[in-house]
Amino acid sequence: SRGEGAAAQAVVALEPVNAQARKAFSQQREKMERRRKPHLDRRGAIIQSMPGFWANVIANHPQMSALITDQDEDILSYMINLEVKEAKHPIHLCQIMLFFRNNPYFQNKVISKEYFVNVTEYKASHSTPIQWCQDYEVKAYRRRHNNSGLNFFNWFSDHNFAGSSRIAEILCKDLWCNPLQCYRRMKPPEEGTEISGEPYRWNWSCLIPRIRNLGVILSM
Repeated sequence: SRGEGAAAQAVVALEPVNAQARKAFSQQREKMERRRKPHLDRRGAIIQSMPGFWANVIANHPQMSALITDQDEDILSYMINLEVKEAKHPIHLCQIMLFFRNNPYFQNKVISKEYFVNVTEYKASHSTPIQWCQDYEVKAYRRRHNNSGLNFFNWFSDHNFAGSSRIAEILCKDLWCNPLQCYRRMKPPEEGTEISGEPYRWNWSCLIPRIRNLGVILSM
C-alpha cells in the first residue's frame, strides 16, 4: 500500500542518520575513555600501595560479604588491581579483569570473566581457566565439585552460578566505579596482624593521604 511504501522510504532515509549517530557516540565514548585513563592509572598505582585493599573492598560490600569465605579472602589478599572493560558495538560486552601478584594458590597473573550485557542482566560467556598450583590443585578441585555453596571462585568458574549476573553488576557498577565506598568501612588491623602471610605494622597516619588522593580521583 501507499502507506507501507512511505514508511519503508522513511526507514531507509533514517538509516544513514542512525549510522552517523552511532559513529558520533562511539567517537565521544573513546574520547572520554582517553580522558579517564590517566586518572584510573593513578588510582591503580595508589591502590597497589595499600595492602589487602581489594580483598577488604569486596568482603565489605554488603551483598558480596555473603559470598566471600575465609579462604577466598586470603586468596583475594594477593589481588592488586581490578579493571572493567566494555565494548558496546556491535554487541554490549563487559570484561572483568582481576590482577594478582605471586601467590601460593595459582599461577595466573590475570584472570578475567566476560559477560554479554542486555537491559535485564549480565550473561556469562567466558572465563579464564585458573592454573592452580600443584600444592593447592586437589583442594581447589574438591572445593569446586564437592561444595555447591557460595564462594567467590565458584562464581568465577561456573557460568550457571546462582546470582552470577548480580555479582558482575556489583563489580562493574559499584566496586569498579567507587571502591572507596566499601573501603571506608574498614577498621585498622590490630598491631601485628598478619596480612598476606606477613606481620603488618599498621601506619594509619601514612594511609590517610592515600585515601584522600583516591577520593579526589574518584570525584573527577
